[in-house]
Amino acid sequence: MTGLLLGIILVSMLAGTYLWLRLKVTTHQPVNYPTPVNVLRSQMEGRSVVVLAGDSLTHGNVSANYPDLLEKWLPQSDYLFYNAGRNADLTYTLLRRLDDIIACRPHFVVLLIGTNDVQATMGPSTLKHYRNLRRIEPDDQPSFDSFVANYRQIIRRLKAETGARLALLSLPPITEDLSHEANRRADRYSEAIRQLAETEGLDYLPIRETMKAYLDAHPKSYRYRHDQTYWLLNLAVARHYLLGHSWDKICMDNGNDLTFDNLHLNTRGAAIIATQVEHWIQQALPGSVAIGEQTKPTSYSQRMYAGR
Repeated sequence: MTGLLLGIILVSMLAGTYLWLRLKVTTHQPVNYPTPVNVLRSQMEGRSVVVLAGDSLTHGNVSANYPDLLEKWLPQSDYLFYNAGRNADLTYTLLRRLDDIIACRPHFVVLLIGTNDVQATMGPSTLKHYRNLRRIEPDDQPSFDSFVANYRQIIRRLKAETGARLALLSLPPITEDLSHEANRRADRYSEAIRQLAETEGLDYLPIRETMKAYLDAHPKSYRYRHDQTYWLLNLAVARHYLLGHSWDKICMDNGNDLTFDNLHLNTRGAAIIATQVEHWIQQALPGSVAIGEQTKPTSYSQRMYAGR
């Protein structure tokens, strides 16, 4: 009887732990998400409002958190940051959340979205993953064309309903094997983002190009395949939240330079994004140089990812 009771307790503990970790990944919301209560703050303060919109790479609870780096680097007396990232989001779901962003009356909006749009096209199992998470409707069929159409709707609505300056970011690598089909697709999606920025008269930040250059300069063999991504993610989340291992340690243990599970970033990767966004925001200030003319990053943020 005692053994049976202990077994029941152990199973219950494991089930509870699994549920807690799953909720961390699927339903958690950043503390500074633009909820109505938080948005009220921006209407009462005189700081510039910066909304960072996207998926888990912005959300930052299953990845190194680039929004947190920005808040450390830029004076909080001047800027109020909202983290509008949500784990596993595609352009479909970001479209449905635009009211939250518009309500902030933002001065700056940063868009980093599309990685999951690419992932959803990589096979039936990944498509089922996003359907199970209810990130896409049963009738939705993610494709390159749907991505471009959704992205165009996002930026046109933000242009029409806010006075914000917009930055469109290209997609980070999907696996560090740049020859993989996922990266070939991400190249195409990122080129579409660049073209949308050009045709819509918006700023474009070459996140993908910078990270690819870094990986090209540090060639290596790859321990894990693209189809092991979600297994790596689940293991990394367990190690981080149950054992206290940092995303950087997990990344190093997995033999990668920027992504610990083929998708999510370590501190070096997050700092590459934060550095470019930091410069973009600073260049909007009076007397600053135009986008594209300033290429040398500040020494502090450069140190965050310069060393290998």
